[in-house]
Amino acid sequence: MFHYTDKEGYNAIRSQVVWCFKASQPPGNHPFGAYFTDLPPSTPNLAKRLGIPRIKLADYFEFIDVGDLTPLPGQRGDHICYSPSDYQVTPDRQLGHGATGL
Repeated sequence: MFHYTDKEGYNAIRSQVVWCFKASQPPGNHPFGAYFTDLPPSTPNLAKRLGIPRIKLADYFEFIDVGDLTPLPGQRGDHICYSPSDYQVTPDRQLGHGATGL
C-alpha cells in the first residue's frame, strides 16, 4: 500500500519510528480520513488517477496492507482506500519511503 505526500508531510511522518498518517478532510465530497492507494509511483498519469496535485506526489511511503482500510465508494475504491482516523504503521509493516522522482 502507498501513501503519497509533499516534502513537509514526508519529513513529519518519517521522523517517527511508528509512521502516523493524519486523517483530515480532503476537498470535495470525500470522507474524512487518511488516504492510501495500491498504485505505485510508476503508474502512468498517477496524479490524475488519484485526483491529487502533482506536488502531493513528491514523496511516498510503502507498507504492508493488513486489510483494515475502507475502499472509497464507487470505481475509485478499486485503487483508493482510507482510514477514518489517524492511521499508524509499525516498523514490521514498513517497506520503504523516499522521493518518487515525479
